[in-house]
Amino acid sequence: MVYVFRLAINDFKNIIRDKFLVYASIVMPLMLVVISRIIIHWIAPTLKNTIPLAGNYAMIFMLCTSMIPLVYGFIAAFLILDERDEHLLTVLRVMPISRNSYLIYRMLFLSIFSFIVLLIFPPLSGLVENSQFSYIQYVPIAALFTLLTPFSALMVSSFAQNKVQAFAIFKISGTIFLIPLFIFLLSGNLRYIFSPIPNFWAFITLREVISNGTNDYLHLVIGFIYSIILIAALFYIFNKKN
Repeated sequence: MVYVFRLAINDFKNIIRDKFLVYASIVMPLMLVVISRIIIHWIAPTLKNTIPLAGNYAMIFMLCTSMIPLVYGFIAAFLILDERDEHLLTVLRVMPISRNSYLIYRMLFLSIFSFIVLLIFPPLSGLVENSQFSYIQYVPIAALFTLLTPFSALMVSSFAQNKVQAFAIFKISGTIFLIPLFIFLLSGNLRYIFSPIPNFWAFITLREVISNGTNDYLHLVIGFIYSIILIAALFYIFNKKN
């Protein structure tokens, strides 16, 4: 427990001294709230007659909720890359805390922040005020979205050799994670062509909550199982490569 506490203090110091990480962890979520409010009060009323998507608050909300865990996953990946460069992963072999415990801690540390931001974002954004949105039904979906944090962190840190590669992987994966938004344009079984992308299952359940205020527990459970399997696979790959 003492070692976990020391790691947490060290993480806070690393984030605070790096302006980019401060921006990503604090300023970025606040900007999403501000941008959401600007869209609602100024942009959407002006453009919704010419650009229909400008008034599609559900799609904008789903886009933001997908970005939040990815940002915190990126922060976790950068912290891991920094510690790998400092040979901390090698040092862990002779420390009381195991490598697996360290990785679990690292994933949980940023996932908690991600989950908190996901919980407070809906009322602050105002994007779901005029829908059938149910906050209680949203909570388990927020937990499912949170799994994108450890998934993206392990994906980047497993395959990136340096921060330049990490940026490249993050940009590519960020684009891929937006593809399931096309579920708004597809219906029936055709939408399942996006199912290999992890956040597809969170999107499809969140869409149901926004539209009807009910939860699609079948897709929710599938999403949890699928995400956990992917995280476990990446966990194994990371340990093998480091």
